[in-house]
Amino acid sequence: MKIGLVIPAYNEEKTIKGVIHIAKKSNIFEEIVVVSDGSTDNTVEYALECEVKTIALPRNYGKGAAMEIGVNNVKGDVIVFLDGDLINLQVDHIKRLVEPVFKEGVDMSCGLFDNGRGHTDFAQRLTPYLTGQRALKKELIKECDDLSDAKFGAEMALTKVALEQDWKIKKVILPELSHRIKEDKMGLIKGFYARIKMYWQVFRYFKRNKLSYSSVSSMMK
Repeated sequence: MKIGLVIPAYNEEKTIKGVIHIAKKSNIFEEIVVVSDGSTDNTVEYALECEVKTIALPRNYGKGAAMEIGVNNVKGDVIVFLDGDLINLQVDHIKRLVEPVFKEGVDMSCGLFDNGRGHTDFAQRLTPYLTGQRALKKELIKECDDLSDAKFGAEMALTKVALEQDWKIKKVILPELSHRIKEDKMGLIKGFYARIKMYWQVFRYFKRNKLSYSSVSSMMK
């Protein structure tokens, strides 16, 4: 099976090159696709400099739409999702994500930060089903018919389908990995409001689909 990588990104000029560099260094991917979700900084230019397929959306459609567009434009039977704002990504992290799908019959692996930054570690322990670092077969992603509309609830959309169809999921620890939080990117006030907007979209997805915290959390144990 061939593996494709999709990196959804919105204004990630400070980190996108580093993420792409490690992804290419891994020699795992048949193709790497960066989907810029209406970025207004140099994300697109920097991705193109790294010589990977880059799709520049004309406006910000939301993370779910960027992920779906990436899946539809990348070569691979297995798709890996990596966020464009990762800090200290290593080749070993990518291998940890991919191996359960290839060697253990897992339907979806979900990578969780550990020993990276205290606040990001805590957030992922509290809501592991929101992690953006995942690997799964492309055919399973096609079962998620509301990925594009889910916006920041995109990971929840995948988790919902996994719950409904009883996918085998494995939690994978990604040591010393973290990411830039919204307050780092946008400043304290704008970042805080962006965070509230993100959580509101996730909450709406929970409510609309009648999901419970206990049911989705139990999948990630």
